[in-house]
Amino acid sequence: MATARGAWEAVPGCQGLLRLLFFCVLLAGVCRGNSVERKIYVSLNRTAPCVRLLNATHQIGCQSSISGDTGVIHVVEREEDLQWVLTDGPNPPYMVLLEGKLFTRPLMEKLKGRTKRIAGLAVSVAKPSPPEGYSPSVQCPNDGFGVYSSSEFAHCKVVQWNPLGNGLAYEDFSFPIFLLEDENETNVIKQCYRDHNLGRNGSAPAFPLCAMQLFSHMHAVTSTVTCMRRSSIQSTFSINPEIVCDPLSDYNVWSMLKPINTSGTLEPDDKVVVAATRLDSRSFFWNVAPGAESAVASFVTQLAAAEALQKTPSVATLPHNVMFVFFQGETFDYIGSSRMVYDMEKGKFPVKLENIHSFVELGQVALRTSQDLWMHTDPMSQKNDSVKNQVEQLLTTLETVATGVPAVVLQRPSQSQPLPPSSLQRFLRAQNISGVVLTDHSAAFQNRYYQSIYDTVENINVSYPPQLSPEEDLDFVTDTAQALADVATVLARALYRLAGGIASVDSIRADPNTVNRLLFGFLVKANNSWFQSLIRQDLKAYLGGGPLQHYIAVSSPTNTTYIVQYALANLTGTVIDLTQEQCQDPSKVPNENKDLYDYSWVQGPLSSNGTSRLPHCVRSTARLVRALSPAFELRQWSSTEYSTWTESRWKDIRARIFLVASKELEFITLMVGFGILVFSLVVTYCINAKADVLFLTPREPGAVSY
Repeated sequence: MATARGAWEAVPGCQGLLRLLFFCVLLAGVCRGNSVERKIYVSLNRTAPCVRLLNATHQIGCQSSISGDTGVIHVVEREEDLQWVLTDGPNPPYMVLLEGKLFTRPLMEKLKGRTKRIAGLAVSVAKPSPPEGYSPSVQCPNDGFGVYSSSEFAHCKVVQWNPLGNGLAYEDFSFPIFLLEDENETNVIKQCYRDHNLGRNGSAPAFPLCAMQLFSHMHAVTSTVTCMRRSSIQSTFSINPEIVCDPLSDYNVWSMLKPINTSGTLEPDDKVVVAATRLDSRSFFWNVAPGAESAVASFVTQLAAAEALQKTPSVATLPHNVMFVFFQGETFDYIGSSRMVYDMEKGKFPVKLENIHSFVELGQVALRTSQDLWMHTDPMSQKNDSVKNQVEQLLTTLETVATGVPAVVLQRPSQSQPLPPSSLQRFLRAQNISGVVLTDHSAAFQNRYYQSIYDTVENINVSYPPQLSPEEDLDFVTDTAQALADVATVLARALYRLAGGIASVDSIRADPNTVNRLLFGFLVKANNSWFQSLIRQDLKAYLGGGPLQHYIAVSSPTNTTYIVQYALANLTGTVIDLTQEQCQDPSKVPNENKDLYDYSWVQGPLSSNGTSRLPHCVRSTARLVRALSPAFELRQWSSTEYSTWTESRWKDIRARIFLVASKELEFITLMVGFGILVFSLVVTYCINAKADVLFLTPREPGAVSY
């Protein structure tokens, strides 16, 4: 007689039925598991973590434990509320939901040494922005990596450029800190706190309590030297290396007024006027870097100036060329400019240091008081009489062309005052150059939110009528856009004169509409019809859904870099009659040269019916060049000459809230579960031991005869 299992298998189709039954049970278990998880946890999807960054000597930032950090939520709306977290609360550790206005250095110092009672922080955005200002950067940005690292001007002894800087972004915290970007999610957390974590009649709150769990464990520790050495060893000896950190890097964007052969280098007699600015910013939190005043306003102004100068009919006959450069990574000890200087010195870039005629840089320019624009120069290089005369000619040229723009009044700060933090400092560190930095501040920054989450479009006083749609905002010229267009006009006219132009400059004028569209795209909504028309179809995802963030990161090119490159190409380039195939490979087209030009097949504007686009080929001189610190190419990870900033890798970044039971209930549940397990094992053993009695083996049937 067949066994029961054999009998089932002998029945046609039963084996398949068993498999189907098993699959359904398994699927039901998985679905129920997911359903249970959703019922237990509420994920927070709009958060930004504080991550770990490292340089040659230090680590800064934050991290959680490897399994995440969990704590009972306590809302801190006043400094007095900390008493519960630090001493009175009976259920530590606590996860502090901190109002943005309280996220200050004195308060963080109180929390920093209390890791047994503090599991982490969730910081809400202060609305409106703190009126007294807020900057987590240092008071002397990029100290030690400019031209004054070993002079009487070192460490900002003469001018504290960022007096509001509290240095929080350069501290190391042993617990996770997250930014809550969505006000709705913040309200959900506060409601959970009110429902479960507030005691009644002065008593301690009863379980279950509302808790939060933050995951942000970082793989790198100690310094760039340590993490790069570990990564290097892994890469050398492991088939599947585990890299623990990556250098901060991206690309500089650059273009020439007149095309040059990029496969070689310029002759020593070929002179170039450099117009420079920076692309990047940062804040305390990863990839939250609006940088409206610290970066965006200046590179938008330079883009508008490049467009205005390129449209001038006589630029092709100018004695000198003009190079527009947009440096990446300047926030982190001049990554972009130091790399370009290094490449110029090594002959790896078409322009050499000896080719530079003069250098005009745009610093922060959006917050001018009255109409003043300040011209900063370097007192050390002007100890050389020749350089001093060249600088004087440069300033005189700027002042002369500015007379035709009444809205801009150029001013000179004290001649003994050093340069503010600027890319020009890296060039002066290599060679004496006639240069100037144009800013809206005579001494300390006007920007009260330097390198913070509050350096947004509101900080530079850009606003649009509420009745306008986003597409209508593109064509609404704000007062800030007009003011920046005036600065761009002065810059374009000055560059024309410095390049040797002698014709009237009255016709050179930056377009306020261009400035407004650029400001709107970079600070309000990147995914707009104009930005869409400027880029390749495969880059649409780079536009995102809201304003762009301008953190350099480690994956490159970043959104900002790509869009600035294509904006520059469209504003200064020429639409040519090539097919898509010819545009992507112009080497087969007569009279086209990839060494002189860059070719881009862009989406183009919408057609008249509004359902399709009119793509075309843009020929320009806008290109990308690597912005990676020379320290990593030279493997000098402890360098004091070049930037050594790296970013730690991580596996998981997330945040969630849930209800947590008391320790006693958790212990009881554990013990009950353990008891059931032991009981099950005993029962299983007993059944197995008495199986021959409990389960009789059927007798084999005798032979059947007919």
